[in-house]
Amino acid sequence: MINNDPLIAPVNPDRLPPVSSVYPDAGLQEKARTPNKFLSILGSVAGGALNYVIPGLGGILGSVISGGGSNAGSYVGLMDQQRQMQEMMQYNQTANMLNQQNQNQMLQQQQQQAMQLLAVQHRSSMQSQEFSTVSNLLKSRHDSEMTAVNNIKS
Repeated sequence: MINNDPLIAPVNPDRLPPVSSVYPDAGLQEKARTPNKFLSILGSVAGGALNYVIPGLGGILGSVISGGGSNAGSYVGLMDQQRQMQEMMQYNQTANMLNQQNQNQMLQQQQQQAMQLLAVQHRSSMQSQEFSTVSNLLKSRHDSEMTAVNNIKS
């Protein structure tokens, strides 16, 4: 099967547009930034503090504040941070969904156990009623037999 689509199998590779026009961020030049000393200290303190509150996110926010790393504050660095944030959000959504499923399962199990307990209580109550009924019948029979024996003796 021969594919005649010029994008899949180009007829003349010299006529294709340059990669930088198709993907504009591929040709970006990164200029080195020297981080501010105050911001680097502030970023490390803020990142450490935020790691206790929001694990994983504190390091990212600390590096943004401090300007640490060669790509902090640059377009590529921001895109990388955005990708990391999206991955963390997807992970959180998946974790929340799994937690919700686990909670639903636990709720269903609790409801099933509650229904089983109610059934056991009902059976126990019925057996108790049957026992008291039979006990009362046997007692009245015994009393009537004792009355007949006492009548014969007298």
